[in-house]
Amino acid sequence: MIQRHFLEPYEKIFYVTILKSMNENFIQFIGHSSALVHLDGITLTVDLNLSSRVGGLFKRHGTIGLDLNNLPKVDAFLVTHAHYDHLDIFSYKYFDQKIPFIAPVGFASLINKFLHNPVIELELNSKHFVNNVAISAIPTQHYGFRISGLNYTKCNGYIIQCADHTVYHPGDTGYGPHFKQIADMFSIDVAFLPIGAFEPRSLLGHQHLNPQEALQAFEDLHAKVMVPIHWGAFRLGMEPIDEPLRRLKALLENNPLKDRVKILQPGEKLELGSL
Repeated sequence: MIQRHFLEPYEKIFYVTILKSMNENFIQFIGHSSALVHLDGITLTVDLNLSSRVGGLFKRHGTIGLDLNNLPKVDAFLVTHAHYDHLDIFSYKYFDQKIPFIAPVGFASLINKFLHNPVIELELNSKHFVNNVAISAIPTQHYGFRISGLNYTKCNGYIIQCADHTVYHPGDTGYGPHFKQIADMFSIDVAFLPIGAFEPRSLLGHQHLNPQEALQAFEDLHAKVMVPIHWGAFRLGMEPIDEPLRRLKALLENNPLKDRVKILQPGEKLELGSL
């Protein structure tokens, strides 16, 4: 059972958004880097984490943005890389083990050590369809691994597309030229962009965006909306856990991007029909 922790002053309970219809396209922030993407009747999760701790060490602050007693029907699980906060094996035991994973090359052997789900290994710059929803694996600037093996180092970012909407989720990433390259290939409606675990820069700067870099990446991507992720749930960097969001809000004051950055609380949904 997932443990619940008392909320600290800056933390919020998870947010519930009432949708007019489950047929509408929407995204949902689950917490940390976990997201749910619902396009054309297909529901995908990215880097699902429903656990109270990362790797048994770092405790979760706040709540999980899904009701564990009323979980949605999911068509596929997307995994960007092998770090424990992004590939949490225990989170998938709440779901049917017939649901496929879509993951970087080499991950089938890792996932199938613990779960019996089918695993689709998606090479960079290749595409897989779930009905009419296209999932493209694209480069990111990160390095993933597990303590159990250093061979699971590959990382995928994902572009998730239907006829009307395009969603980008990089998992973890540092700042680099890949954002402008992605913008040349895709017209993005929603960009999930990580903002936390950025200190110390000497160690994490190449692999993790800070809030200022996330805003620059948002501009580079020419996305309509940015949804910040990788904040508030686990303290994985040296900065205080509330620092990423506090710094982002400060940067957005009097910033023309302010209205296009949607800070979602865990459980909150954003309908895509108006984008």
